Amino acid sequence: MPAHRPRPFSRDIFFRALRFFYLLWGGMLLSTLAIYGRLRLPSLFWEWPEVCRGLMGPWGRALALGLGLVMCLAALLEIWELVDRLLVRFMGESEH
Repeated sequence: MPAHRPRPFSRDIFFRALRFFYLLWGGMLLSTLAIYGRLRLPSLFWEWPEVCRGLMGPWGRALALGLGLVMCLAALLEIWELVDRLLVRFMGESEH
């Protein structure tokens, strides 16, 4: 079994930044749509009207709002780790 090699620094920073923007954008969009009642389901899901009414009701909106807030919190943690890696890298190189 080959030894695990860490990803290059630039690739790691790029993927973390991409994940941060995805989580932030998705969380803000989902939260905003849930707050203003603009959530819509595709017509494919309307074959089960009971489920759709449940998802479009207050409990479904609360679930979407909660998921959006969790995504925003995950974006906050992701940017925390991104800044931590950048600072460790640059502060470690400045000591040499």
